[in-house]
Amino acid sequence: MACLTTRERWAFAPYAIEERGEQNVPLIYLKEARWRTVRGSTGYFVNIPTRPSQYYPVEFNHIYVCWCEITWNAPEGVWNVVRPTGPDYCCDIFEDEVRTSGNIGAIDGQIPPTPRTPAPSTDSQGGEERGSEQSEDTIESGQPGNTTEEEGLANLAESIHINPPEMATMTEPPHTEETINEHTGHQIRRIVNIVDKEAALQRAAGPD
Repeated sequence: MACLTTRERWAFAPYAIEERGEQNVPLIYLKEARWRTVRGSTGYFVNIPTRPSQYYPVEFNHIYVCWCEITWNAPEGVWNVVRPTGPDYCCDIFEDEVRTSGNIGAIDGQIPPTPRTPAPSTDSQGGEERGSEQSEDTIESGQPGNTTEEEGLANLAESIHINPPEMATMTEPPHTEETINEHTGHQIRRIVNIVDKEAALQRAAGPD
């Protein structure tokens, strides 16, 4: 039996978005869509050479895992999401291609981290050898130091009181989480306030 596409499973109804989505579509769903700037608009476009305008804007709906055709509505200042992309867009996603959130792989626009391998250093060994040579020279010379000057420096050091540095206040880096807007289908990243989150949990738990 032939596998259906996500657009065939979606009971689509037109909607509008105020802003275009971010560059955060998983590479396995990218198909022919590419992030670019065309006629002053930055977002995902599909190159269709057989059509007059060549580049056509599309938006990815993260809820239904489907690409959509969009048009600019100048009087209202919004983008109209008119329909799922047709076959000529070459953006169909089959149901057996859909992955769970933990198995979607690389994301478009994000550079995967590369592990660093520190190079072996030869300076430390050379420094130790030079240090040992200097120590041997000092022992062989046997020249006594200036004891009067050394005692003066020691007394001066004892008379100076150095306050220890104050402990720096440790602050946790901001926590972010990715959520999907149920109205636009866009995946957005927002900063989570840990204090507010804990307070909300306490309110939900109720009084002791």
